[in-house]
Amino acid sequence: MNETTTAAVAVSGSVSEYHIGHTIYRVKTVYNPAFRQSLSDILARLITADCEKMLGDNEQEQDKQAV
Repeated sequence: MNETTTAAVAVSGSVSEYHIGHTIYRVKTVYNPAFRQSLSDILARLITADCEKMLGDNEQEQDKQAV
C-alpha cells in the first residue's frame, strides 16, 4: 500500500498550506463580517444534513433514528 503523509503549515494569518502526499494545497480563509450565521450554526446545519442523509439512506423507523 502507498502511505500518504499529511502536514499542515500556516503560511500567514489567513493562508494555510497542506502537504498531502506529493501535492501542496494552499487554502485561504475568507470571513464575511456581514454573514449572519455563526460557526456553530454552520456546523450544526452541516452535521444535521449529514445525519439526515445517512438516516434517509437506511430508511429507519422514526423511533429508531438518532436525534
